[in-house]
Amino acid sequence: AVPTTSATPDPAPAETESAIPTPVAEPLSIPGCETLLPIATAQAAFAASTAFLGENVPTEYYPWYQLPPVLTAISGVTVARSCWWGVPDSDGSFSLLVAEIDPVTRTSVQAALTAEGFTSVAMGTVTAFEAEREGDFSLEAETHLFTGDVWILCDDGSLSVSGTVAGSALDAMRTANPSLGL
Repeated sequence: AVPTTSATPDPAPAETESAIPTPVAEPLSIPGCETLLPIATAQAAFAASTAFLGENVPTEYYPWYQLPPVLTAISGVTVARSCWWGVPDSDGSFSLLVAEIDPVTRTSVQAALTAEGFTSVAMGTVTAFEAEREGDFSLEAETHLFTGDVWILCDDGSLSVSGTVAGSALDAMRTANPSLGL
């Protein structure tokens, strides 16, 4: 007797993975300070003699409201820019921080702002928090904008200025990062 071999059918071919590439998130790009806030906008919002005074270390940004979760978040930023404008030879100035923020830190910062009494409003992809109070020498105001992984913080003596500055930075971030849906 001749041994017989039974033919076994080939297994079904494995399904091939889709040829559609997986989208890769683009890294966040933060423009220079003078792109985030053009000098003409700074002068119109603050004072005609306003000048760009320089860039600061982002992790050392010191906002008016000293909220521990905000200070912790600032000290941990890695992709960030901190800018400073003001009237030379005076005490009139304001600062701007633009940073990448992760969802957990964002939630912590937003909870701290809410607990401190900041008002908040959602506008499309942006959530804004603002507060103003009487300080030791003048009004102290802060505007925080959150969109995607971006946190924009401006402090000044009025919400009018901090809101204008934060809005300018948001526009510049959207232009610099068109694919991120900010």
